[in-house]
Amino acid sequence: MVLSVTLNPCVDVTLGIDGLKPHDTNRVLTTEMDAGGKGVNLSRVAVELGTASTATGFLGGATGAKVRYVLDAQGVVSDFVCTATDTRVNYSVESGDGPPTTFNARGGAVTPDEWALLVATVRRLSREAKWVCFGGSSPPGVPDDAIVQLAAIARENGAKVLVDADGEAMRQAMEFAPDFIKPNAKEAERLVGEPVETQEQAVAVARRLVRQLADSGSPEAIVIISRGGDGAVLAFQDKAWVSTGVKVQVKSTIGSGDSMLGGFLTGLCTGKNLVASFRLALAAGAATAMSDSTEIARRPVVEGLLPQVPVQEV
Repeated sequence: MVLSVTLNPCVDVTLGIDGLKPHDTNRVLTTEMDAGGKGVNLSRVAVELGTASTATGFLGGATGAKVRYVLDAQGVVSDFVCTATDTRVNYSVESGDGPPTTFNARGGAVTPDEWALLVATVRRLSREAKWVCFGGSSPPGVPDDAIVQLAAIARENGAKVLVDADGEAMRQAMEFAPDFIKPNAKEAERLVGEPVETQEQAVAVARRLVRQLADSGSPEAIVIISRGGDGAVLAFQDKAWVSTGVKVQVKSTIGSGDSMLGGFLTGLCTGKNLVASFRLALAAGAATAMSDSTEIARRPVVEGLLPQVPVQEV
């Protein structure tokens, strides 16, 4: 079982308009709403591809009920802590003249009792998990080292730990030494303080992060650096593989990186090796990018793209 922990999930609302006019009235042509958050998306894709997944974290109010409804409808087991504040809403405005304009809410404050209940929930659920996955931002009220605290509990229970975070949360996680990290290129740049613009730079940084994790206590650490339309890099031990990705018509990039993780962990949980799992990850990410707005990868599309995924050892 794959357990995802999303501290700050959301409802993603995508608004379609004909050209964005700041400081003026904009007529919305289309509105789409879906469950969102890194772990939420990961669990949805994992279940879609055939791997059991449970999602936990914080949910509250009518918006939290929307997230839970989507997860239940797709077969994801939801075991969230109910909060006094409503789950946040993030907006993406697609104006047709460039990348979307996004507005991400901070999220409501979590109380000490709610945090304590999540700690107990992760302790209980991680006993049955092969992988416990942490991703995304943290809401106000949780400890600064929330991910590290929860990851330590998961590891005590014998689970492997994935972290997909940014900034200080990822820097703290590197000291904890998770079994798997997946920054995108910009997040990797912030983590190491150097450019990650080319494939060669991404490979060098991925290898460096693998060594850093090994030195900190994870000798079999896995690093994937996603590079958007330019593909991704996989590094582990002394090996590295690259892919230029599948060339598809991109409709939305929302959830593509999370879908990669759902695909990769599905591969590992079903007995595939790291390289085969990498190919499945890329197919899942591309399938989500082909989907409308906030929709996620569907299994038939992923399976159709899989033979088209190029991978090469470097």
